Amino acid sequence: MALSVLGNVSAQSKKQANIGRPHGETDFVINWKQYYTYDEWTKIMFDLQKKYPNLCSIESIGKSRMGRDQYVLTITAKNTGKDTDKPAVWVDGAIHGNEVNGITCSLYLAWYLLTRYDYDQRIYEALNRSTVYILPGHNVDGNDSYVRFPNTENNPREPFRPVDDDKDGLYDEDMTEDVDGDGELSVMYVEETSGDYRLSKDGLRFIRIASDDWWEGTRFRRIGNEGYDNDEDFEMAEDDLGGIDPNRNFPYDFDKQNGKTYPLSEPEQRNVLEFQLKKKNILVNFNYHNVGRLIMYMMPPEAQTPQGNRGGGGGGGMRQGASSNEKDIYNFTFPRRVSPQYQHDAEVLTKTVKDGLYILKDYTPEAGSEDGEHLATTYYLLGAYSFLIELWGSPTPYADTNKDGYVSDDEYKKWVDLDLGGDAWVKPHKVNHPQFGEIWIGGTSKKHIGRTPPPRYMEDEAEKQCLFVVHCIDQLPMLTFGNYTVKKLTKDLYEVEVEVINDKIFPTASDRSIQLRRYTPDCLKATLSSGTIIEPVKSATTTETTSSIPSFYRSGYRREATAAGASVNFRAKGNSTQLFRYTVLSSATNPTLDLNIESANGGKATLKIKL
Repeated sequence: MALSVLGNVSAQSKKQANIGRPHGETDFVINWKQYYTYDEWTKIMFDLQKKYPNLCSIESIGKSRMGRDQYVLTITAKNTGKDTDKPAVWVDGAIHGNEVNGITCSLYLAWYLLTRYDYDQRIYEALNRSTVYILPGHNVDGNDSYVRFPNTENNPREPFRPVDDDKDGLYDEDMTEDVDGDGELSVMYVEETSGDYRLSKDGLRFIRIASDDWWEGTRFRRIGNEGYDNDEDFEMAEDDLGGIDPNRNFPYDFDKQNGKTYPLSEPEQRNVLEFQLKKKNILVNFNYHNVGRLIMYMMPPEAQTPQGNRGGGGGGGMRQGASSNEKDIYNFTFPRRVSPQYQHDAEVLTKTVKDGLYILKDYTPEAGSEDGEHLATTYYLLGAYSFLIELWGSPTPYADTNKDGYVSDDEYKKWVDLDLGGDAWVKPHKVNHPQFGEIWIGGTSKKHIGRTPPPRYMEDEAEKQCLFVVHCIDQLPMLTFGNYTVKKLTKDLYEVEVEVINDKIFPTASDRSIQLRRYTPDCLKATLSSGTIIEPVKSATTTETTSSIPSFYRSGYRREATAAGASVNFRAKGNSTQLFRYTVLSSATNPTLDLNIESANGGKATLKIKL
């Protein structure tokens, strides 16, 4: 049975039974405690493909607005079938230019799968029967700029479409600029007797002076973000580089107020969706963002009340979701009642999010929004279960020493001093500005502190995220045969009942893909060595019949049996056991009934039953 599902694969030569020994990590060494430029991370992608050609392909799915290729890795065991003939997971990172820790998490997943294939039985089996598509950097222009050049933690966020943000007829003319040449962008202040700010005691930050505070020391007035007033309007950095939000540029529920132009106006988003449209085998979609340590998920349509209003609360086993402030977030329940035809999607999401909360430990579940987001488009237009992971967010798990859920100023300073060796602040210092004379610059965190973690934390974050995705890959559907019974009704008449099992979380097709008619039904075919398989009588109604398999031996709880003939189409839900009943007429001695499962996303399986 296992061989029939996995295909003809060669035995592993390096399988590592001892978990204390290397599992391929030293076969391809990467430093995960740094951020890579576009040229560097794409070189890693090509080097991985060259090292593991039997598992990995690379292709450009198109070019960005500035002409950079968007490279996708296709990872699967090539000797067990085509990538499109297996269920697949899509992973991308950094649709927003400044969210480059998503690139690291995506690359780490590729590296983990490829290096461990020959050593780790779980990865070996996963890549033999499934496919992973990985686009490490989505917004390649913004991603490269963020890593290579001085930037604030929030910019550049958008693709490089010129926009007149300050409505003065000029485009991107007043950007943040590195006035002091220290490689960081901060905030500018000038000494002024009536200023609202003073230096903190440690000299690292500017603190607002309360109106009722007495302060005799030096006061400062905030000028603005570091840069020059290039358009002479007494404002700095009000027309920075970048255009529309790329995660509002997808077609589902597109809103012009947020999307600005029209759906898929940006080549990067158009390239991604066109690629995904061709891959009907994508069952699960992951998008890496920051910030906030959230597992966001795309909810199915909400149930409607008889009056046509939105249904509220929980029902049908779905209770109101746990709030983000509750301590026991592992008891996540789906936050709303969904339409009956989407009930299984809600169940699948609930199970997956619960497992993700356990693996990621300090993350919180949250429902995703629509508004032209990639998450909504991949679920509502492609039928893929879709998750958006908001990475990092704050050093709370590391700095919150009293475990009250918050990081005080003292706790934050201690974390910076002891964990980071004090290297977190742009220390205030004097600078001669050509327009404003002698000013002060500093008092803010460095770039890789707030939205993206300090590099020393990147490997830990990437590994946790990798394990969540690997779990989802492992839970892609896989159909097998279970128990069966043969009952001889008369001399030449037999009744055969057989179980078809999918013990994975994900079904072979989501409820949404069925509504979209964007799926290939699973097929169970039967052939008899001699005699006739009696085709069931078609009825307008479906009746449930009690299983003849004793309850002690049944693999699942479903008791209804589907009357089957030579060929029957069905959809295997997640964690399900389906019963199929055959009526066979044969006068031969010891005839055999051969059963074959053919599933686009659930694989193949065979079973021979002697009657």
